[in-house]
Amino acid sequence: MSFLDRVFEAGGRAARAASAAGRAAAEAAMQQPGVRRRVEGVRGRIDEARAAAERRLEEVERDLWVWIEKMQADAQKAQRQVARARSADEYYAILGLRRGADLKAVKKAYHREMRANHPDKFAHDPAAERAAHARAQAINEAYQQLTALLTGRESRRA
Repeated sequence: MSFLDRVFEAGGRAARAASAAGRAAAEAAMQQPGVRRRVEGVRGRIDEARAAAERRLEEVERDLWVWIEKMQADAQKAQRQVARARSADEYYAILGLRRGADLKAVKKAYHREMRANHPDKFAHDPAAERAAHARAQAINEAYQQLTALLTGRESRRA
């Protein structure tokens, strides 16, 4: 065994002896009521601080989940707006408008198209009534989507 190995071994024995002596000193100190009281007080404050930190972390986690859910909802709304924008040509065509028409023109075209295609106008002919019903549904969908696209607000009924 080299000299360096013997020095490290002796150092390890000394460290273990010091650790054992420290434990023995701590046990002897804990036998004194004043020391025990102070140690238990410190332990109590540590436990209280730990509990407070855990409560705060739980609050932060709850706040983080609320924020994540809001961000997800905002992202989904943005996705719906993008889908509306991609389908806008179809919606404008259903209402007989050019792309880029404003909200006032969309409302006017909606009312015009609904007057012309309302199913009640075709109550005497079941086939025409079914066709008018399908057309009215398409007009309503186009109006809802274009209104949502132009205002940025979604229908509460949707």
